[in-house]
Amino acid sequence: MLKTTQTKLRTIVLLLFLFSIITSFTNVKKNTSTEDFIAFEVTEEVPLFKGCDGSSSRKEAVECFNKKMMNHIKRNFTYPEEALENNIQGRVEVSFIINEVGIVKDIQANASNEKANEKKILEAEAIRIVSLLPKFTPGKHQGKVVNVKYGLPITFKMM
Repeated sequence: MLKTTQTKLRTIVLLLFLFSIITSFTNVKKNTSTEDFIAFEVTEEVPLFKGCDGSSSRKEAVECFNKKMMNHIKRNFTYPEEALENNIQGRVEVSFIINEVGIVKDIQANASNEKANEKKILEAEAIRIVSLLPKFTPGKHQGKVVNVKYGLPITFKMM
């Protein structure tokens, strides 16, 4: 009877151990999946703006995406008042992730300006523009819905 009790106890301990290992792997996967992404350039099926759904090829989808992105920037671009007053110009490299449900997240901006206050002004406007992007149809790679990282430059130039 003692052996049966010890066997049951070992089995329970082994099951708890296995459960804790499985749970820890599941948590690691959940934590890293939102940080993983595929670059836009290599994504087999790029994220789509509404209206690009009918694209028959990747090339058409990319062209539609880029056209809609430029239209979005033109419609939403406002030259920051402080930048106008102080003749601040520059180029801002913006990157962001379109996640597995089509929402823009992790927006990052880096302006070429040397002065910190100038950088902040231009970066804030670039982030504002990108944060207004609509929900996308998510991108796919190797048949799976994935996070897709996209980057673009926004140039602030007074004419």
